[in-house]
Amino acid sequence: MTMKTLILGLGNPILSDDGVGLIIARALERKIAGADVVTTSLAGMHLLDIMAGYDRMFLIDALTTKGSDLGGLRKLTEGDGCLHLFSSHGINFFDLVQLGKEMGLKMPHISGIYGIEIGDEVSFGEDLTPPLKEKIQSIIQEILTEITTLLAA
Repeated sequence: MTMKTLILGLGNPILSDDGVGLIIARALERKIAGADVVTTSLAGMHLLDIMAGYDRMFLIDALTTKGSDLGGLRKLTEGDGCLHLFSSHGINFFDLVQLGKEMGLKMPHISGIYGIEIGDEVSFGEDLTPPLKEKIQSIIQEILTEITTLLAA
């Protein structure tokens, strides 16, 4: 039996580095056999429709933490947070997954959450800042390698 896999990229395409999750997810399209790739700038309840029906899911989003290196990649757990998973404007992502289960929806196992450090300054623009643009290919490769390895296990 084949497991349905979702790779979900979150971010805002007009806030420069905040769109890094969208860019990375798009770069993974057609590189991971059998995985569906979805990108969205929305959060909260909107994500229920996207996630429902999948067996497992990988999330990619921007991250801001104090003192972290711009472009640093962190694999996160439930207690950690990316920009769009713990929005002050909506429901916490993990509460949303639980709500979906309570509603009787088939919700995926969260197999990986990848946060890419973007620093404190978010500016308008459709391109990544030069420091993040320099690191993006190695970040994509690292996430691709990890997801491929996890799916093969």
